[in-house]
Amino acid sequence: MFLIKEIEFIDYNENEVIMINLINGATDIIERNVYNLIINNRFNEIDDEILSCMLERRYLFNSKKEYDGFLEKLDNRIEMLEKRATPNFLVVPSYACNLHCIYCYEQTYMIKGTTNIDSIKMVDIQFDKIDKIMKVYEDNYGRTNDDIRITIMGGEPLLKCNLKTVEYIFEQAKKRNYTIDIVSNGVDLNYYIDLFNKYKNTLDHIQITVDGVKEIHDKRRIFHDGRGSFDLIMENIKLAIKNNILIILRVNVDDTNINELPDLANVLVKEFNNSEKLKPYLYLLQDGGCSGEQNIVNEKIGIEKIFELEEQNPNMAIFRKKFHPENFIESIFNDEPYQPVLRHCGAAKNQFILDCKSNVYKCWHGIGNNDYRVGIFYPKYELNDEKINAWFNRNVKVIPKCKDCKYRYICGTGCPAAKHMSDDNMDIKGPSCVNYDELIKTIILEKMKKF
Repeated sequence: MFLIKEIEFIDYNENEVIMINLINGATDIIERNVYNLIINNRFNEIDDEILSCMLERRYLFNSKKEYDGFLEKLDNRIEMLEKRATPNFLVVPSYACNLHCIYCYEQTYMIKGTTNIDSIKMVDIQFDKIDKIMKVYEDNYGRTNDDIRITIMGGEPLLKCNLKTVEYIFEQAKKRNYTIDIVSNGVDLNYYIDLFNKYKNTLDHIQITVDGVKEIHDKRRIFHDGRGSFDLIMENIKLAIKNNILIILRVNVDDTNINELPDLANVLVKEFNNSEKLKPYLYLLQDGGCSGEQNIVNEKIGIEKIFELEEQNPNMAIFRKKFHPENFIESIFNDEPYQPVLRHCGAAKNQFILDCKSNVYKCWHGIGNNDYRVGIFYPKYELNDEKINAWFNRNVKVIPKCKDCKYRYICGTGCPAAKHMSDDNMDIKGPSCVNYDELIKTIILEKMKKF
């Protein structure tokens, strides 16, 4: 018998241990005497029924050769799926913004461009290049039945002055039967309600950030003159929900607002009565942008604090907790198969970002920074194959440190932009490691308290 390397054991109590398959998410509670036999490879002393279960759930293989063959087939299957991943696109109609948030990393970039052409013509050019990318994809893999998604972001895309440009993006997306989502601060959203109602079948959702109750938010997400934006944003969220628009509410969490999250939860429950059109989530900031690193919370400590706050205030359950191993752990508790990955995100697959300055990027965090662009699309269309291939080759089979890491199918190499405010450029050839051992253990044990 051969025990897989991609396995995690967590002490649950004096008599029991949680056993987790880090490839497929299979999870079982075993008696400690069985655990001792497993880790000492004394499989001949284990009950046949337990052995059969461990083989079926892929904790065990009959031999190392069988295990190696399974991983080879698995890697090939994932590689094929990720290579054929449905393309998604981001368009940036403007880098202008009506807010001056204290942690905005875009403010550190010298955003340069080569064109000042009409914004409507720029949308035509952007969609022409999207069509070209889709043509190459379809020639290689055929037409996809999956949803093609366009994300509109900025800067702030929903500035009042961008209304005609954004409407034209919707028009072009509808022609192609594409779906749109938007990343916005929500300040000028009220000017767009008629447009969103006109294109209800094209718009999927809008993501808006609220960082706490008014007192907290208005110290972080401010206008250029120092005014807070909380009241205006909350009114616009209410307006959107009244018009049946789905709002994904992001809360950027650091040491300055984590203790006040229950107050925000209370406000959201009171104001929106658990509306299905409001989906709030918490995101522990990985860097502090322009505000520096002094307020960043260690993820493990942050997770423990958030669960502690939820124990004290049940309204905290309104928040989805977007922690690093979230997808993996959710598959366990939802009793759903986990889809292992070789690549961390869309940037290493078929994601392309086209901005208003005729630049092409792969990574969200690179927009506006010419060091991270992978091509241009005006006045000529020119992609840097070497840079694009470097992104695609960012996978656990290529990066040496990732090859034998037991968390590789959860991590997928990690996010190279996790510290994009550092002096160095993103290192897409190296790993971006996270302490998955302590994070998985912490979250699993916290969730098990509810059982």
